[in-house]
Amino acid sequence: MTNRRIGASIALIAAAALLTACGGSDTTTLTTTTTTPITTPADADGLQKPEPAEQTTTPGATEFIPAPAPAEGTARPQATPTPDDTPVASPVPEDHTGPCLDPSSSVASDALASLGNTTPNGDPWVAGASTDAAGECPQLLWMMAETPGGTASSPSQVLFFHDGAYLGTATSDFYAYTRVVGANDSTVSVQYRWLAPQDANCCPSGGPAVIDFTWDGMQVVMEQPLPQEMLDSYGPR
Repeated sequence: MTNRRIGASIALIAAAALLTACGGSDTTTLTTTTTTPITTPADADGLQKPEPAEQTTTPGATEFIPAPAPAEGTARPQATPTPDDTPVASPVPEDHTGPCLDPSSSVASDALASLGNTTPNGDPWVAGASTDAAGECPQLLWMMAETPGGTASSPSQVLFFHDGAYLGTATSDFYAYTRVVGANDSTVSVQYRWLAPQDANCCPSGGPAVIDFTWDGMQVVMEQPLPQEMLDSYGPR
């Protein structure tokens, strides 16, 4: 009896040990199971999921990248038209070879006619000296309006023209001893003289006063006023 009990006890102890060993194995397995999902093959497949994004670099996907399209669109407006599409340009006009202002032209004649007569019962004004420019014309052109058959003391006026149009006279009144003494592209210099009380009509001693008239792009500007001494020599007007 004693031996049987001892044997049964040994068997129970062995069984308990076996159960204990199995229980420890389960615990280890659970612990391992808890820590292993990061490296499981399923998760490894998940790390490879960006592979479809790499497919965007395939030749088929590159065709949809917008970068090349703007480059082509930018270049198109800069493309020069083909010879067939190019409009035929009008011939470039040759340099003007005649006088820039023809005193016998209709523009000059109409300008003289607009002045009326030299005196209330006098004759119409006639063309005198004018700009002698030819070829490339200055911006401001001039022409003298003279008294027909006049003398040195006869009145005259300076008329201005620009781009084929009559602009008007240098001064609102006409004066004797007036002549153009210089001109450039946009300025005409007019010299005025006047009689002193003791002067003969042929030989004025007053002055000279040179007045510049300049085309400013819109109108003619009188750069200096007429001398008061000159205006006084003509008396009330």
